[in-house]
Amino acid sequence: MIPRLDHREPVSETVQHYVRELHALGFEGEIHCDDATRTVLSTDNSIYQVYPQVVVFPKDHEDLCLIVRAAHDHEVTLYPRGGGTGTNAQSLGASVVVDTSKHMNQILEINVEERWARVQCGAVKDHLNAEIRQHGLFFCTGSLHIQSSDDRRNDQHRRKWARISQIWEDTRPCSESQSGTLDWRNTGNQRAVR
Repeated sequence: MIPRLDHREPVSETVQHYVRELHALGFEGEIHCDDATRTVLSTDNSIYQVYPQVVVFPKDHEDLCLIVRAAHDHEVTLYPRGGGTGTNAQSLGASVVVDTSKHMNQILEINVEERWARVQCGAVKDHLNAEIRQHGLFFCTGSLHIQSSDDRRNDQHRRKWARISQIWEDTRPCSESQSGTLDWRNTGNQRAVR
């Protein structure tokens, strides 16, 4: 159950201008300023709750570019959101929540031999595992590399990456392609699980 929000701010003029510019630029995704959507996306898998000004659901890479361009022009802050499974409130914010889980959630390519996958930024680990299970593979997100929680949180916040593996390994960032997908490959830092 979602706890009651005692204070809900109306959509600011700045964000209203931002939304109008998104429409003018040809944004094809969905834009929600209603209380129901804003309330649902004010929480994730953490104990925190932050009421956003607006929630946008981009349809494709071009929509993501428009979101960023308009945010730059209007100086609004973007909060990327995948599956909302974060436990540190990384996807919560009092400005614009960009939810990619609705339309940009496809697994585009799986290379079983080389053990890599190309996924859209809203793809969910469970869906990837369901696809690769038939090949005897399992993707695990654990990282053995020692790093501060701030570094790990920032890495996870900025990137969506995946490794198809039967082993645990240090997960390294991948590079974004022109199509808005992430190509994530074997880094060689492997350690077997027994």
